[in-house]
Amino acid sequence: MRCYLRFNEYAGLRVAQTPEFLESVANHPSVFPAVSRKGQGCIDLSGVWHKCIGLEFEGGGWLFDRLDMGRYEVHTLFLPKSRHTREKAAQAKRYLFTATDALELVTRVPDDLPHALALARHMGFKDAFRRDNAWSRDSGDVGMTYLRLTIDEWAQDSDELQSIGQDFHDKLGEHQTHDEDPVHDRYVGLGVACALAGQPEKGVWLYNKWARFAGYQEMEFSDGVARFDNTEVFVINNELQVRTICQ
Repeated sequence: MRCYLRFNEYAGLRVAQTPEFLESVANHPSVFPAVSRKGQGCIDLSGVWHKCIGLEFEGGGWLFDRLDMGRYEVHTLFLPKSRHTREKAAQAKRYLFTATDALELVTRVPDDLPHALALARHMGFKDAFRRDNAWSRDSGDVGMTYLRLTIDEWAQDSDELQSIGQDFHDKLGEHQTHDEDPVHDRYVGLGVACALAGQPEKGVWLYNKWARFAGYQEMEFSDGVARFDNTEVFVINNELQVRTICQ
């Protein structure tokens, strides 16, 4: 048995246990006008916190509100002049897609927040539709752009996942079963990233869903172990392990 890959820690990311920090950012005088409607009082997250995931960084973070199974609405909450927001966004996106049940992220951006729209598009969100006069401000109603990003869209555009998949294949050695395939690398990378983030069953399910369509061999999964041919893959102490089953 050999260790191949180890979980990569997130720099500066904290999974929120309570809503107070994100509430304090949302209610900050420089942030509240951008995230509130006309006539709205202070933002109180206590009533919805049970169905939310909060990710905190220096200067702010994101609230992910669970709309239904695997689908979360993204709310961006950062103080002015926060640094490295795009890098933090990439970490948040990876955490949601690999460490939780998230399969789709959606967000709404009022027309008077072009910087927020630019960040959403940089993160890979694609326009779904827009509505005029959909958000009430003290100065009048503004339009709203609705955007979405699925886990498959993220996987197909992620150089990081391709690198993880290539690394896994390079280190398989005698376990390799096919020639070089960048798309396959991305979905193997997605499965590995999910496993290292504590979601091995999700990782195998996502890989198998793609493999059935692409014509690749599927994996079996039971008791925390993924199996293909005479090879087993599993995680111990945040390290991905691979072993050969003796015949």
